Amino acid sequence: MRIIKSLIFALTVAAPIASYAFSNDDSAVKSALKDHQAAIVEYAEKNSKPVPKVVEYKYGMNLDIAKVVRTSPELRECKVIPQLMTYEDSNGDLKTLQYQVMSRCRGKN
Repeated sequence: MRIIKSLIFALTVAAPIASYAFSNDDSAVKSALKDHQAAIVEYAEKNSKPVPKVVEYKYGMNLDIAKVVRTSPELRECKVIPQLMTYEDSNGDLKTLQYQVMSRCRGKN
């Protein structure tokens, strides 16, 4: 009887963990960032603008966002991942900002 209770307890504790899709493979994140940068290179060339350098966001930065050009896609990785946003400022210059977001988890609403 104790074995059965122990098994039920273990399954009850382990079941929610199995619903998360944990991934140590960052290839999806790297691929999304690479695709974002490729799209921005194409956009910059099409609009005769220099390709912007990626700048890490720091809390309290003053941002001059006139038009958002592109954001990297939201991934479902169940962890904090880098996200890119490229925008034009009020002078029409392209800027790319990298910041961290908590991604959505697979199997969660």
